[in-house]
Amino acid sequence: MREIILDIETTGLYVDEGNRIISVGAVEMIDGKLTDIEIYALCNPERESEEGAFKLHKLTQEYLSQFPPFAAQAQAIRDFIGNSPVIITCRTSERNGATYTLDRAFLDMELAKAGVTPIGEEQWINVRRWSEELFGQDGARLDKVLDRYGVNRAERDLKCHGALLDAQLLAAVYPRLKSDYLGFVTRNTKPVAFEQLPPSNPSP
Repeated sequence: MREIILDIETTGLYVDEGNRIISVGAVEMIDGKLTDIEIYALCNPERESEEGAFKLHKLTQEYLSQFPPFAAQAQAIRDFIGNSPVIITCRTSERNGATYTLDRAFLDMELAKAGVTPIGEEQWINVRRWSEELFGQDGARLDKVLDRYGVNRAERDLKCHGALLDAQLLAAVYPRLKSDYLGFVTRNTKPVAFEQLPPSNPSP
C-alpha cells in the first residue's frame, strides 16, 4: 500500500490571517518501507513570515523570493500525493468555532487558490492524535516521539524545522507508531482517533 508522509512550513499559524505555505516536503512509503521517492518544494509566499514561524524555519523572504509561488507548483504536489493516504503529525485545535489542523488547513487553502483538486477528506491521517493517546500531550511532540523511538534528530536540532527533513523523520517512526497505536486500541477496545487508519489496517 502506498502512503505519503508529509510536512509543511508556513509564514504563520493561521490561514485566515493571510499566512501562506513556504515549503512542502513529502516522502513515499509502500508497504511500510520508504521508496526514496520524494518531493520538496520551496515557495515564494510574497510576504514576510511572522516572528514565531521564522524562529522555527529561518527562511527569509529575500531567500524565498527566488522560488515560484505555491500555485506554480500546486499540480505537481497534488499529482505526487494522488489518492494515497496523507500522513501528518499536527496538533488540532479550535479556531472560529471549528476544528483547525494547520497542515490540512494550509494545503486546502493553497490548492483551492491554485484551482487544483483538493485532497480528499478520507485521505488525511493525523498521527499526532495517536501519539497523544499513547504518550500524552507533551509526549506527542515530534521531538519527543523521535526520542522515544531512538531516532536521531540532531540534524533537526541543528538546522531548525524543515518540511522535507520533518517528513523523513516522521516516516522513520511512523510504522512503529502505527503498530503501537493499533495494539493500544485493540487492548483497550477504543475507537481509532481522528479520521481513520489506512485501508490496509481497518479499525478493530
